[in-house]
Amino acid sequence: MMNPQRYTSLLVQAVYVILTGLQLIFVPNVLLGMFGFDPTSEIWIKALGVVVLPLSAVYYAISKQGNREVVFSTIISRGFVGIGFVLLVLSGQAQTSLILFAGIDIATAVWTWLELKKRA
Repeated sequence: MMNPQRYTSLLVQAVYVILTGLQLIFVPNVLLGMFGFDPTSEIWIKALGVVVLPLSAVYYAISKQGNREVVFSTIISRGFVGIGFVLLVLSGQAQTSLILFAGIDIATAVWTWLELKKRA
């Protein structure tokens, strides 16, 4: 039987994704400004929020019921996001502040990996 809130790191990730998604949808320029990005009126930033927000439900469900393989897949996907953000910065396509987002994804992925390893 699965233990409720088995993966605290994924619960934290779910909250982070909720907050990020809501900000992208409703106050994108506040979020962008916090990280030194120029304000935008493009719809794509809000569309990104619409895509990101439902991921919080996935992280929450996995934090409660995820098996090892599914939990591990979140580690890989967040690592991919973090590395992708760093590569965008290194290639000059994004501002260095994007590395802060990369840091959050990589840190929670490492935390999840440690939780997974502890349960092995």
